[in-house]
Amino acid sequence: MRTAAVLLCGAMLTVLPAMAQQDTPPQQGQGQGEHRGGMNPERRADRLQKALGLTADQTTQLKTIFTDEQAKGEALRNDTSVPQDERRSKMMELRKDEDTKVHAVLTDEQKAKYDAMQQERMRGRQNGGDGNAPAPASAPSM
Repeated sequence: MRTAAVLLCGAMLTVLPAMAQQDTPPQQGQGQGEHRGGMNPERRADRLQKALGLTADQTTQLKTIFTDEQAKGEALRNDTSVPQDERRSKMMELRKDEDTKVHAVLTDEQKAKYDAMQQERMRGRQNGGDGNAPAPASAPSM
């Protein structure tokens, strides 16, 4: 009888946490309307501010760019009159347009860092990840 009670308790300790995880609401950044790395425009700009050392003016400009492009993307995704293949190519055009606008705001050094971050993100996607892994820390200089 005691063995059965121990086994039952052990089973409950294993099953209950798994059941609790299934009922958890999506974390911030996983809601609808949050794309490109799972972040809304403000969070994306803030992340780049830290990663690239942006000025306040650059950060504000990026927030505007990201907000505009997100609205265009949402409108395109919701436009069911456009065939899926055409929507996909237009979405790629939007992303290129966004990158062009971002580059216009950045200094040459920031552009290089931004491009490296984009490449790392694409490598993460190609390797089966979501492309949302943080950029690797740079090696210390000697």
